[in-house]
Amino acid sequence: MVEPLAAAIKSRPSAARLLALALTSMARPARRPFPNDFFSPLPRQSKGKEKAVEPPSIESRLASLDIHHGVQVLLLLHIVALGLTFLFPVRNRLFMLDQVIPRRSQPLSHPSQRCTRRHSSSAARTLSSQTRLPQTVRPTHEPEEPVDNLRSLLTARAPFDPEYAWHLYMASVQADASNPTLTPREHLRFIQRLLNAFELYGDAPPDLPMLYTWGTRLEPVLRDLKSHLDDASPEIIPLKCFTAQVHAWLGDVEQASHLIREIRGSRLNHADRCTLLCVYRNILVLLRHRQGASCALDLLIREWKFLGPLCHTRTITLPQAASFRKAIHNILADISDGASLLHSRSQSGQDDRSHMGELLLETYCAKKLLHQAHALVLEMGRQQLPVQFHLQAKLTRLLAQQDRFTLAHEIFASMESSIDPRLYYATGLHLYARRGDVDRAELFFSKHNDNNWSLPVARCMLMHAYAVAGRADTVVELFHKFFPTTPEGGNFLTERPGIIHYTTVILAHAELANSDGIDFWLEKMLEAGCRPDGHVYSIILQNFARQGDVDSVAAIFDQMRKAEIKPDRVHYTSVITLLARRKDAVAAEAFYLQALHEGITPDRKMITSLMNAHVEAGSWEGVVRIFDYLRQSSHFRYDLSIEVYNTLLKAYVLIGTPFRVVLSMFRTLVQVGVRPDRYTYALVIQSACDAGNMNVAEELFSEMGEKAKSWGPLSHFDAYMLTIIMAGYVRQRSKAQTKACYEDMQRRGIRPSSVTYKQVLQAYANDRTEASLKLAESFLRRIMDADADDPSWIGSESRPSALGNLYSPLMLVYARKQKPEEVRRLFNGMLEAGGGSSLESLTIILDVHRRTNNIDVVRQLWPQIWELALRLSCANMFFEGDNSNSTPILRRRSNLLCMPLSIYIDALSVAGEHRAVLDAWTRAKAEGFSFDAHNWNHLAVALVRAGELDRAFEVLERVLIPYSRKGPTVRDPSPESPLVFDVMALDVDMPASDAPMRRKTRRAKAVKSATKMVGSRLESSTDFAHPLHILRQVIPGLSMWRPHAVTLQVLSNVLGHLQRGRLVQPMRAANTPPATLQNHANSQSQVEIASATLQRVYRNYPEAVRAVLLFERRQARR
Repeated sequence: MVEPLAAAIKSRPSAARLLALALTSMARPARRPFPNDFFSPLPRQSKGKEKAVEPPSIESRLASLDIHHGVQVLLLLHIVALGLTFLFPVRNRLFMLDQVIPRRSQPLSHPSQRCTRRHSSSAARTLSSQTRLPQTVRPTHEPEEPVDNLRSLLTARAPFDPEYAWHLYMASVQADASNPTLTPREHLRFIQRLLNAFELYGDAPPDLPMLYTWGTRLEPVLRDLKSHLDDASPEIIPLKCFTAQVHAWLGDVEQASHLIREIRGSRLNHADRCTLLCVYRNILVLLRHRQGASCALDLLIREWKFLGPLCHTRTITLPQAASFRKAIHNILADISDGASLLHSRSQSGQDDRSHMGELLLETYCAKKLLHQAHALVLEMGRQQLPVQFHLQAKLTRLLAQQDRFTLAHEIFASMESSIDPRLYYATGLHLYARRGDVDRAELFFSKHNDNNWSLPVARCMLMHAYAVAGRADTVVELFHKFFPTTPEGGNFLTERPGIIHYTTVILAHAELANSDGIDFWLEKMLEAGCRPDGHVYSIILQNFARQGDVDSVAAIFDQMRKAEIKPDRVHYTSVITLLARRKDAVAAEAFYLQALHEGITPDRKMITSLMNAHVEAGSWEGVVRIFDYLRQSSHFRYDLSIEVYNTLLKAYVLIGTPFRVVLSMFRTLVQVGVRPDRYTYALVIQSACDAGNMNVAEELFSEMGEKAKSWGPLSHFDAYMLTIIMAGYVRQRSKAQTKACYEDMQRRGIRPSSVTYKQVLQAYANDRTEASLKLAESFLRRIMDADADDPSWIGSESRPSALGNLYSPLMLVYARKQKPEEVRRLFNGMLEAGGGSSLESLTIILDVHRRTNNIDVVRQLWPQIWELALRLSCANMFFEGDNSNSTPILRRRSNLLCMPLSIYIDALSVAGEHRAVLDAWTRAKAEGFSFDAHNWNHLAVALVRAGELDRAFEVLERVLIPYSRKGPTVRDPSPESPLVFDVMALDVDMPASDAPMRRKTRRAKAVKSATKMVGSRLESSTDFAHPLHILRQVIPGLSMWRPHAVTLQVLSNVLGHLQRGRLVQPMRAANTPPATLQNHANSQSQVEIASATLQRVYRNYPEAVRAVLLFERRQARR
């Protein structure tokens, strides 16, 4: 699959991309007489960094001018006689130039393009690093008069350096002392350009001390300029706008607001309105940083008459409206709980509350803060405030795009079609297409078709609905119906399909994991001249990630880089999801860190995928840390959505949490404003089944069915939950109830999946009688016979994975019955049906030959298992371009090899091949595989069989007992990073993470143990992660990290032998004479050697001996 795909995706530059770049450069707006903003001067050096310079006298200023001394004296007398306060006010002397800037012999370099906008944050960085702003291009031969040089800077396209321009301005004022030539308009133009040097959009904090410094410079200049203008002057309005802005810089918001209200009372032309809007924007940004975003919101509401119409996305009355809305969204995004704020203003007027809700809702939609947006809509509904129709539609689409269909349908149900039929039916089609609800999508598409509304988009959405539903054949039929071709198939008869239509067909085949179909349509798309974009790559990545095809995923990443398509957070999330399925939390964190290094800003979905990687790997500390990070983070992308809580609940289910705790958390979700979805119900039903509360599980399923009536049909979720309930009855060995669940699925018209069939097969296989096994095999044959006509049971899994689900239950039963020929027969049948050699199937074959002492077959199988584990656990291909110093050992911290390694060690030690045991363990450690408690227990037993008694007791003393007594760790309630392994020092010898309890019997046992051991310590009404923090320190010690009973029994026998003066002889390999195993001196008796060994064990391994003695006492009491 990789080769055709790699060949199909070309690395040539994209014509569409080049066209987009060209259009972007052509679409730059022309400069207007008054630019978008006026306020961004450069401050002086901050106080304290150098001595203050005394302001130069007028005499020194005149001396700096290259004129005769006598002329200087006459000019000075003339200035004093005239008393030109406008040109040389006494209070303004502090800001005058030391001397006129001398002419330079060489011009300073400056980019030839027009001056770009600079944010206040970049200005602050420039000042702090003592680096000047980009210098104004100065001519080689400057004009003799500073006024002429200043005028050259006042043109719209002239590069502008605020500091240099300020020096020229002051020099021009001096040069104009005898004969003023600068007009009031030119004075204003200079101030306008000076203020426009920095723009405040709210996306970065402004440098308030710097603005204050410039405010003190400009305030007296503006005051003097006002004294020379009358109220009827056309320059008075811009002057008042500039003055209001300077007052805001100085922190006097009240005076700034007073001036704004005075300006609004005047008759404003278009340019004045643009200027005023920019002043509002800057004042709001400064108000946010000085008094908070809620104060800025209050100002918006007070000035709603002027600002309200400009806050809507559909407003195009002023060119500056877009930048104004951008600033408003950046400001109001700081209000993390708009619903609570609106609730606190319930006594305000209805209009004010409506405007407040409207502004916050538009902000949350723009920033994709959907959790906050939904809570705000609910609060507006409680206060009976109207919600704008277009905002309802926008929120519905955004929720659907993030697969929050329950909330999306709730918002959509509140919309009235009569308000805007076209927008209503477009929103409904988008919602149901994203859900895969083909019946409703067809209904809404018919409305578009009848009214000829945006048919290309509507056709694509209808195809998308069938693609999500997994009906690829129908998608292909619709494609040919909408875009018919000539009989030869070469040209399209009507319109040509676009990349979005080809992408939808590729998605349909990706949902079925049909790699051949993906390849075929990818080639069709290339033939049509459509180059794959990032969205196409994301679909293909997700397809390979679902199949666990690491090599193909890595190849796709290479193709993207060659095609100059930078991976975004969606692509990285797909790979993290793949690593999560492989239970490799360390590699997932390393890939997450690589995304950060490449400039990717993670969103909630990406971090939740990382959290799920820790859940799958049993890294409970990582789960708690990421939840705390999301809970404490103020970043607007990191809302605690239902997906985050579902991931946390999944951890609770897998670790074996008491059902009452899970149910209590489930009921508390509504209190914190989170709406449970189908997956939430599935997890709680799973917990009920683990606890054996099948009646409660049935009730929860019925409760969900009632609520799901408004959610719409999603049969695959119903199949998933009925399968969970069926598995609960299987564990209770209730074949009647299992059969009833299966028949219920058939009555509902639900297509069973391979997992469902697996539960039915396990129900038959659990009896282990010949009659039940025959029924199970008959059921399996019926499934395979119907496979050619209806392969829907495969679902979104790969075919080898689905076949593994069908064949593994019977293979497992025959392995336990020690029937290797039956296991081989089923394995060969699975291969003939299109399956593959998975690690699970090979481990079953290895186990059955271990049970029958067939060491030759065990030796033959092990290399295949070893190579497969290496390939599945290797993640280095994702880090080939990474410059980190991590070694390959730290890239493969995986539990994949734990179970087959234990089986292999046991088989070798029983066969007396002790050197092979040591080689296998050493090699696995060298390759970076982790060992779990089962591996260490098997190693201890293998060491006893090899006669290495000291080392056997050392395994307990150094590994198993310390980890079983691992004390509570300190929880960081406010972690600065979600990463665990980036914070902790990685230890190659550290045992594997606690494996999640995927076996129902293990989870049921853990539930009972936790209920008895932890008690009230799990009760926490506000902290959802607190029970997991407690459980991860209790349950793993009870169920896994401890010496197992078999190990303790073997060591108890060892101590008994030594106490009786008998040596423990190593097990001999086949055809090995006993003499080769004698390893003690002939001069000492066996009794003396046994006594010395016993004393050494007592002395060196006291904790291990104590554990063995406690075990013996417990056994004696039984």
